Amino acid sequence: MNLSVFITTLVRENQVTVATGMHAFSREELAESVPLLQNYYQHDIADMPDIAPEFAAHSALQAAQYIYRIASLTQSRQYSAATLRDLLPILSSATGPADIYSADLCLRYLPDLISLAKELPATDPLMIHMKEMAARWPFSSTGMNIQPLEGVGIITGHPSLLQAYADRIIASKDIQRCDDPHVMAAVTASLGNYADLLWPGFNTAPTPGLSA
Repeated sequence: MNLSVFITTLVRENQVTVATGMHAFSREELAESVPLLQNYYQHDIADMPDIAPEFAAHSALQAAQYIYRIASLTQSRQYSAATLRDLLPILSSATGPADIYSADLCLRYLPDLISLAKELPATDPLMIHMKEMAARWPFSSTGMNIQPLEGVGIITGHPSLLQAYADRIIASKDIQRCDDPHVMAAVTASLGNYADLLWPGFNTAPTPGLSA
């Protein structure tokens, strides 16, 4: 299965279908995948609050390749701690809101892939890697109860990302993400007078990292 078919199946049917063998993505595969991702972006921004970040083709394409490879490795298990990094494509750190949101078009499926690979031991190199990546991309990994390693400042500095992040935190009841004061303020404002209904126990839950 090529990359563009993978993206279409992932987005439209919420299914992961990949070839277990490792092949280099051809220039044609990559070229035809960009318009698909941009079309996905155009549909997705309709559900984003405020003004969504612009589309960053490079970040969206990197994330699509990365998720394809992760999905393939969770099925084939043909890797070792020594070879894993060489098997995975580069996924550059986000430098702005467009990177975070564009990569999220595919990275939002990373928690699902981790869940599908739950039979892997915590010490498995692929499981360790996936959780590290989830921590590096917090916008795409709410609900995993992990401490973000980077990117929160970019999220909180962009109104659309911050509101969407708060909505995802509320939906997944991920109290650990509220240790950032800006995130906590956004979540509290979004809950308003309905905290007891939308997030029972939110007002009494201990929040890591925040002092009383």
